[in-house]
Amino acid sequence: MEWTSRVTTISLEMALPGLLGHWADQHWGTEPVLLVLGVIAGFTAGMWHLIKLAGPPPGDRGTDPASSKEQNQLKR
Repeated sequence: MEWTSRVTTISLEMALPGLLGHWADQHWGTEPVLLVLGVIAGFTAGMWHLIKLAGPPPGDRGTDPASSKEQNQLKR
């Protein structure tokens, strides 16, 4: 159920700005300007959310041996 919610959220983030831009273009007669801006904004927001979702889990400091050695020395 959690993944369904995430997929739905990302889909809406990508689709709604374009739809709102299309509606605003028709309402104000600005043709493709707001549609293009909405599509760009939606794509950017959706991709940012996907990258954030696919990133390392919280608390994971990476697998760089140098950083773990430094952390171990700081703990001592």
